Amino acid sequence: MKLDLIKTIVISAIMLLVGLLMDLLPGLILILAPFLLLPAVYLFCKDKRGFYLMSGIVITISLIAFDLFALQVIIGTLLAGYLIGRLLEARASKEYMLFALTTFLSLYSLASIIFMQLMDLMPTTKEWFSNIKDSYMTMVEAELGKDNISRENIQLFNTALDQLQLQVPGVIVLLAFLLSLISLLIVMPLLRNLKIAVPEFRPLYFWRVPKTALYIYVIAVLIKLFLSPEDVVLLGIVTNLQYVLEWIIFIQGISLISFFIKVKRTPVIINILMFIFAFIMAPVTQLLGMLDLIINVKARIKL
Repeated sequence: MKLDLIKTIVISAIMLLVGLLMDLLPGLILILAPFLLLPAVYLFCKDKRGFYLMSGIVITISLIAFDLFALQVIIGTLLAGYLIGRLLEARASKEYMLFALTTFLSLYSLASIIFMQLMDLMPTTKEWFSNIKDSYMTMVEAELGKDNISRENIQLFNTALDQLQLQVPGVIVLLAFLLSLISLLIVMPLLRNLKIAVPEFRPLYFWRVPKTALYIYVIAVLIKLFLSPEDVVLLGIVTNLQYVLEWIIFIQGISLISFFIKVKRTPVIINILMFIFAFIMAPVTQLLGMLDLIINVKARIKL
């Protein structure tokens, strides 16, 4: 395939502009994030040689000219573009792309955060929440002396803050899932308009997570059993991987519930209650997802 120099130059300029904006106005990531896949995936599908050349140029310039955050956005975008481009070539289903992109963005985001914490470029979650606790205690000391606030209330606040700290990786995974979903919903129709063949989302009840996710989850849980708190880096990696896979298996559980509702044609109010229960009792939903992956429960539900 002949190198399309014009497309390569244009996409390179777009990616460098994105890097510059991230360098100057990092907050723009909230607006631009769902659209970042478009130029990278388009060039990969139209001209792979151009994509590799563009990636080399953009990463080299980003290393020299931009800060770490902008560099991470650029590298993440290029890797995600490569991933989705490969999946489009393989004619993967759109939900498979969603799972793959969610996994990549989750692990990439968590790894980036861990890297910056190890380099002392950002505080750890524990330090950040400790600062919040210290600020809170400073504010309530005077009120505590006046009996305007009880020690039970302080203990309740500290407990809630500890629980919130434990949920941080899960929140990152949820945000990665939402970003992946929105990105695919926006980018895929645009790629179709640019003459690139893209799949459609199948109904939720037909979704099926790759069984590999369950195997990796089991391995991660087993490894975690043999780690101590002193194994900070490896423990962080395994724990975050576990969060990612738990979310993906949860989606499989939701798909199973959706399939049951579709087949049994249960009343709307029952459907709503089932989904509410699924989110409230997430571990149960994850268990259903595991069972479906192991024994294909959907095939055993009688029509």
